[in-house]
This record gives sequence, structure tokens and C-alpha cells, in this order.
Amino acid sequence: MRLFLESVLPILVISPLMIFFIKDRSCIKTLILASIIFVVYQIVLKLPLEISDLSLVKSKWNWSGKFYSIVFGVLVYLLLRRKIKPFDFIRLKQNYKMLTKTILLSTVPLGIAMFSYFDTSKAFDFETLVFQLTMPGIDEELMFRAILLGLLLKSFKDKFTIFKINLGNPSVLFVALLFGLVHGIHVSNNLKVGFEFVSFSGSFTFGYIWGWVTLMSRSILQAVVSHNLTNFIMSLLRMVN
Repeated sequence: MRLFLESVLPILVISPLMIFFIKDRSCIKTLILASIIFVVYQIVLKLPLEISDLSLVKSKWNWSGKFYSIVFGVLVYLLLRRKIKPFDFIRLKQNYKMLTKTILLSTVPLGIAMFSYFDTSKAFDFETLVFQLTMPGIDEELMFRAILLGLLLKSFKDKFTIFKINLGNPSVLFVALLFGLVHGIHVSNNLKVGFEFVSFSGSFTFGYIWGWVTLMSRSILQAVVSHNLTNFIMSLLRMVN
């Protein structure tokens, strides 16, 4: 029950707002599909933490969950590849017209990560560095910035405005909100819901940046690299400060 509640809460929080941004009623099925994919993804990711027999390796890091969720993401992508076109961001080729902007934008999280030097110190741990340099960017960018962003771009309007001010693409915003809530909402064993604002705000900010990098570059490649390097730098600087 705890796992299901923690997996479904983020999508429940943002669902009431989605109705204001959908293109038309025909897109509701796609949004429901995206919601189901997200919930199943969260369960697949966290299940090895609940059932030890599903763990492939003994570690303090969820290598097994990340592996399973990457496999799940790849399978979902292969099944939906035609559906998310023309927003198929699983490719190496970049939008060279936007390359300078996307590279500069990709470095923003790296710059923010430098402030981790002033955070609480941690003991040096080689496994932590390897994990942060590899798994999060592949797993999370595949699901959030490729699959979910692709589905939302098919369903939402291209932009939203408040008082005639263009606030950009709502799909990028919603995926960033979902990304932030995943890192901010936690459910205890007694089903008490907790919310960590710092984790939410940091993840939301990074997710929003990586969403725009993906949309402008037409590829998740830069987001994956920026994501993994950001996590690596944040961990490394806390170990050496």
C-alpha cells in the first residue's frame, strides 16, 4: 500500500491542472496512458527496495530498481515510438541551430551543483560516485524527458499565457513538476505523507532546465550527460569538502 500510494500521489497532485492545457478531449486517453506508465514505472523502480528477492546486487543504492526501470522504459519507448512522433527524443543527432543555447543551458545545473561543496560532508564512497555518474540520468531522462514529455507534447497546447505573458510550453512545466514531486513526496510505513520542499524545488528546477534542453535539442543526450554530471559533482564535492 505504501509503495502504491507513493507512486500515485505525484500524478494525483498535478492531474487537476492538466485539464486547462489539453488540446482537445481526444487527448485525454493519451494523458491517462502517460499517468499509468508513470505509476507502473515508479512501482518497478521501487519494488526491489520492498522485496529483497528482486535485488540483483546487495548495495545501499537501488541498482536493481534502476536496471528494471530502464528496461521498462526501453520497452515502453519501443511500443510507443510511433505514437510520440514527431517528439521522438531518443537520438544522438542534435538540433545544431540551437546547439550553443542548449550547451550553455546544460551547464546551469553543473554550476548550481558547485554549491554542494558547502553542504554537509560525506565520507568518500566510490560506489556512490559510479552510481550517480551512470544510472540516474539514463533512467530518469528516458522516462521523464523522452517518454512522458513526448506524450504530453502530443496532448498539451504549445504554450500557455497569463495576462498575455507567454510562459512557455506547459508540457515542460508539468514534467518538471512531476519530477520535483517524485523527489519531494515520501510516504512512511505507517502511510504518513511527508514533503521535502528543498528536494522538490531543486529537482523541479533541474527538471525544467533538462526539459527545455531536450525540447530545443530534439534529443535527451545533453540532458542525460548534464544530469549524471550534476549528480556526480554534488556527491563528489560533499566528499572532499
